[in-house]
Amino acid sequence: MELRCFESPGKEWDEFAERHTDLIFYRSQWSKVLERGLGGEPLYFYLKEGGEIVAGLPGVLLRFGMLRILYSSVPYGGLIGDRSSFLPSMELLDREFMRRGIDQLRIVASPFSESRLSPLFKQIVSRCTLLDLTGFDKDSIWKEYKKNIRRDVRKAQRSGVTLREASSKEEIKGFYQLFTASMERNRAAAKYPFRWFEAIHEVIVKKGLGSILLAMVDQTAVAGAVFIYSPSATHYLHNGSRDEFLKFCPNELLIHSAIEKAIENRHSFFDFMGSDINDAALLRFKEKWGGQSLDIHTSVKDYRPFRCKVWEFVKGLGNSRVGRRALKMMRR
Repeated sequence: MELRCFESPGKEWDEFAERHTDLIFYRSQWSKVLERGLGGEPLYFYLKEGGEIVAGLPGVLLRFGMLRILYSSVPYGGLIGDRSSFLPSMELLDREFMRRGIDQLRIVASPFSESRLSPLFKQIVSRCTLLDLTGFDKDSIWKEYKKNIRRDVRKAQRSGVTLREASSKEEIKGFYQLFTASMERNRAAAKYPFRWFEAIHEVIVKKGLGSILLAMVDQTAVAGAVFIYSPSATHYLHNGSRDEFLKFCPNELLIHSAIEKAIENRHSFFDFMGSDINDAALLRFKEKWGGQSLDIHTSVKDYRPFRCKVWEFVKGLGNSRVGRRALKMMRR
């Protein structure tokens, strides 16, 4: 077996990945979002046997000051391929990561594939909510909603909330302002820079593989969401809103519209994606649509423990203004 790496994954990687998953986050196209949007270095490792790829690990290398972290990937990743090849793959990957000076590996499991936990990794648990759309059309999903959801969607419509796609740089900036306002309101670090949303628009949305949807009141953007399309699932990747307009239920109208679009696209699932297990309010919002929540794991392995401990300390400061400023400086 021979371990290699695509730094610019293309047709060969995609043909391999498509045999094992239909998630867009494993495609070479997504690597362009990671590169342009996060300033990362795509590293798509693969194991070959008999001239064919038998296992692969998509990833992006991000630098935080002196720290080098390989994410597999953002938002989902992990090994794909022949499961019997996973153990030898990890043994070879460990040596390769040390050779490349990688300080930490973070593997983010997908709710659409079986996760095999290793005792050699630390585990961070989050909750992912999936709404199964199998057998639903627009009328039946509406009837399946709880009464309060139908009430809130109607309230948004009666209040004059309208939806439109963000198509210009100014509109994407408008969404980014909503996103950062929500992060500030929730006392959380805005982990994604403006160029991330630009990259999603250029690489994904313009090719019909996603949308950045804005909720408007009197020509003012009051809420928005980013949706990414895999062949069988719609992924609810980001949201942002202005607190003073939440009384008009713009988020409910956004999600309802996106679920209807998923049904139009014949998607089997609406993926609300991961949430902090302690964020009860967010989990309630996602689960009220009828979805089921399950644990997903981020597996973490430190190759240089001291550096990683320093990084975790800095991240812990991220909920303070000083900490958020420090994180921004380290990402530059």
